[in-house]
Parts: sequence; structure tokens; C-alpha cells
Amino acid sequence: MQKSNSGVTVSGHIFTLNKFKIMTTILQINQDELRAEIKNCLLETIEEIKSLPTPEPLPDRITLSEACELTGLSKSLIYKLSMLDEIPRSYYGKRLVFSRKDLSAWMQQRTISGPSALEIMDNRLSKSAKKQLQK
Repeated sequence: MQKSNSGVTVSGHIFTLNKFKIMTTILQINQDELRAEIKNCLLETIEEIKSLPTPEPLPDRITLSEACELTGLSKSLIYKLSMLDEIPRSYYGKRLVFSRKDLSAWMQQRTISGPSALEIMDNRLSKSAKKQLQK
């Protein structure tokens, strides 16, 4: 008989005293059988995950408040841009609505990439050379 933290082992039987569970079977399996069992468990888990319902995609039509969150612009600026017809928008009755896809494309169009490190160094060297020539 051996004592452990979780219970007492008696000739192949484990009696857990503090949890009131009694496990009467101990399995001995070799490495290949263990791998096969782990593989089966993983495959079952993957199938369970695949069977979970997928979340519904976000609706394409969004409100002014959602457009503000998406673009990071204020309501007043979005109103101004829509009056000037500079931002993609439409109306649902009298309500101003936006397409999530169109706003994303509009933001991508307006995104300006900054100069690369090579361009920055080139500009600094040319400015430095010009100063040296002027002296």
C-alpha cells in the first residue's frame, strides 16, 4: 500500500479519499497505443471545434457612430465630408448610412505611406551636402 497526496494506491486500485471518486482500473499501454489515443482525442476535439457555429459576419451597412469608430473621425468631420461628397455614403430614408467595405477602401486610398529610412537618409545627406557647398 502506498500513500499519495490525492489518495491511496492498493494493488492497482486508486481510492481518492478527499474527492469521493474511486478509480478501480489502471491501464498500462505502450508508447504507440498512447500516441493513438492522443491522436483520437485530438481528432475528436477538432471535430467538436469544427461543429461549433461560426459567428455571423458584420453587416456591411453601418451607422454614423460606427463610421466614426471605424475611421477615427469625428461626427462633424464625417458630416462635412459627406456634404462635400468626399466620403462614400448613402441614405436610408433620411438617415446617413455607410458601407463598411466602401469606407475601408476609401481609408486605404487616403493612406499615405511615410518615407522609407533610405529616403530620409538621402534627404539628410543632400541637405548636408548643400550646406557644405554654400560655405
